Amino acid sequence: MSMLIRSISRRRGFALLLAFLGALACANADARGGRFKGEIRSVDDGDSLRVRDRSGNIRQVRLAFIDAPEHDQPWGAEARENLKRLVVGGAVTVDWRERDRYGRYVGVAWVSSPDMPCLGRADCPHNLDLGHAQVASGFAWRYRAYAKHQDPQAQGQYEFSEQEARRRRIGLWRDPSPIPPWVWRSGWRG
Repeated sequence: MSMLIRSISRRRGFALLLAFLGALACANADARGGRFKGEIRSVDDGDSLRVRDRSGNIRQVRLAFIDAPEHDQPWGAEARENLKRLVVGGAVTVDWRERDRYGRYVGVAWVSSPDMPCLGRADCPHNLDLGHAQVASGFAWRYRAYAKHQDPQAQGQYEFSEQEARRRRIGLWRDPSPIPPWVWRSGWRG
């Protein structure tokens, strides 16, 4: 009988070890990022939104590699409205790379471009990077501090789009000296 108890204890210990290793693997996979699909439920500001994933969970998403004006900052309302205009179809694919200190998924959110003839259909491709679209529309800065985490091609696209928006004086670039959000958050108001 005691041998049977020891055998069961070893199995339980082994099962606990396997469960622990499985949880550790999931945590590490979570730390590396991933992809999820869902439906955009709301736009919080010019660089963040809420997505209902396919399991019904609401996930907060912070668009990677950009920084848009804060809601109480000049151009903040316009940046939010532009992002709302871009997500008209609702379906989104999020390629996320990390969770920030607020628990948000930081990643690239892909939607179907508003001018796609297939918009609204399930088979419509997600071909528009929302962060890049915000920069190209002149409603966000590319976030240089995080550019080193971006692949070189995308980095070049974001940089070119920001330069073009500045040159064309569209969006917040109509302002002769717009205040970057990271400066605004530090308390400097010009």
